[in-house]
Amino acid sequence: MSSIKTFETVDLFKLLKAIMTEAEKKSKQANTMRKTPTKKSGSMPKGAVPPQLKKPRAWVEYTLKNALENGWESFTILQKKKDKETNITTQEQIEMPGSILHNGSHIYENSITDKFPAGKWVIHKEAMSLSKQRKESSHITYSEFDALYIDNTNDDNKSAISSTSSKKIIMKKTYAEKEAEDEAKKLAKEIEKETTKAEKQLKKASVAAAKESKTTDKNEKSVTKKPVIKISEPEVTVKEVVKTVAPKKNIGSNKIPDDGMVHPWTYKTKKYLRNADGETWTVGVDGAVGTWVGLFKDDKIDTSAPELVFDDED
Repeated sequence: MSSIKTFETVDLFKLLKAIMTEAEKKSKQANTMRKTPTKKSGSMPKGAVPPQLKKPRAWVEYTLKNALENGWESFTILQKKKDKETNITTQEQIEMPGSILHNGSHIYENSITDKFPAGKWVIHKEAMSLSKQRKESSHITYSEFDALYIDNTNDDNKSAISSTSSKKIIMKKTYAEKEAEDEAKKLAKEIEKETTKAEKQLKKASVAAAKESKTTDKNEKSVTKKPVIKISEPEVTVKEVVKTVAPKKNIGSNKIPDDGMVHPWTYKTKKYLRNADGETWTVGVDGAVGTWVGLFKDDKIDTSAPELVFDDED
């Protein structure tokens, strides 16, 4: 430390750089040597079934298999629905019909429709309600399952209906009523979809009509002050060139034909466009009609004459 005071500035910076390099190296080594955190004891592998749920799940699977093979009795499904506006939870109580044997398969009674020509059979979600009902009613199938089930885990947990503080309304429905309600909801969605589509088309047509009306009004109100007039190029002969170079009285060159059109015309060495009535304009870009000059009369241009205004022609 005492020798640092004797170092030159360049040497101090070199020492500082070497110290920083060494510090970074030791920091990386320390991070590498850190131990990875161990998993908490008691945590279960992903996808594993808790011991207390093994038997209930096995019972649902057994119930589903038995129902598909041997049929089932009518049972009740409880389904919860929460209204977002009122925050009230409604509990639907749907009465599912028993099974019938059709073409060697057990299906719900009265479930053969145009949409389901083979009928509908019980599924896993519905088997959960059926298994609950059979266990609570001491159905014979539960005794059979209990005798066959082997597990090292003691299952002392009994199913119980949990109570909540939220409001509940129980509504009893039959299976047919539930099916009709689902069809009505589906039809309502289709109607809403078609209505939205029609509204979009109507809005699009309205915008297009308004745009077309605006364009029509604009065309009706617009007036062009400068008409588009065809200019005929005169056939210049040797005599006309001589007349242009030396016009009489320096008034104007070229005799203007009475054909309703404007023609190139030179007056006092300046070039104009004029018709037989003496109406005179300057020569614009590319030889088109330019600005209004006046009315040529009595060998002079009357610049006080009002400019002509032409209406649009259809």
